[in-house]
Amino acid sequence: MLNSVLLKILIFPFYLIYLFLINLRNFLYSAGYFKTKKLNKPVISVGNITAGGTGKTPFTIMLSELIINEFGLKPCILSRGYKRDKEGEIRIVEENCSFVKCGDEPVLIKQRLKDKACVIVGKNRYESALKHGEECNCEVYILDDGYQHRKLSRDIDICLVDCSNPFGNGKIIPYGILREPVSELKRADIIVLTRAKYAKNITLLRKSIEEINKKAVLFEADLEISHFYQPAKDRIIALEDMQEKRVVSFSAIGNPLSFKADLITAGLNVIKSFSFKDHIVPSREKLEKLNAVANELKVDYIVATEKDWVKLREEKVLEIFGEKLTICISNMLLSREKDFLKYLEGRLNDKRNS
Repeated sequence: MLNSVLLKILIFPFYLIYLFLINLRNFLYSAGYFKTKKLNKPVISVGNITAGGTGKTPFTIMLSELIINEFGLKPCILSRGYKRDKEGEIRIVEENCSFVKCGDEPVLIKQRLKDKACVIVGKNRYESALKHGEECNCEVYILDDGYQHRKLSRDIDICLVDCSNPFGNGKIIPYGILREPVSELKRADIIVLTRAKYAKNITLLRKSIEEINKKAVLFEADLEISHFYQPAKDRIIALEDMQEKRVVSFSAIGNPLSFKADLITAGLNVIKSFSFKDHIVPSREKLEKLNAVANELKVDYIVATEKDWVKLREEKVLEIFGEKLTICISNMLLSREKDFLKYLEGRLNDKRNS
């Protein structure tokens, strides 16, 4: 968000033009003037209307696992592969793919789901599906970060809302955190309130959303820490063995404050935390300074996110952190899972029968 008053004034005319274009684009798609492209398999879109992390990646992993385990279907995740080299290039993501070529989030998704799912990166998600969908034996497509990607038709539109900061100040980027007006929640079939445990007033939030979209089904979800992984020893550390440990945390994710809050909620003693811009790899100099602070504070561990480890494992960071480095492994837990599965099953059956 902008902090300079002068800059805010200078760009205000451009902001109004940008807002007009967003609203015009949405109107043209909703009215059918802009045509969407359809795939021959069901498409489930997962996205949000705000900048920053709402839990899309862990939700996409959870959704994929439900589709695999409950319906016996093979999902194919279509992702742009944000911040990778050659974003226009279409490629199938392998577990050992570099984040530079495939993007950190697609690699993380593939490492979690392994051969049970296919992950394809490409700026044009429709072309990605056409090029590799059959090859991957895809039975259902999951459109990662797809709420604004309206050129591809979807059968189920899922929008995530972060309860810790649902809509910021209610303004569009760069004056706020919204990608598009809150009123565009009206397009969603399912709205998931993530980080529900951090909501100030979830009843009021639900009511405000229901006033915008009465047809959407609302669910709540939370990211819960499962365990920790210590790369230097290639071992799992149980959550209970990390509780009350003195730690320094760091992350380069969309919502770093939520990571710190999750660690504290889980019982870790977070002495100091560092945050870096989403998707980036901190320089070696910054990591060495972070390690020096951790040594000075005499902490037990330095804790990073699983998404960060996708990038850090290629940077030889164990030379810096050694045994102190631990990776936090979390899973998205959904309320009313049976109702969620029943809804998905009904919509997927409608697609098959159409």
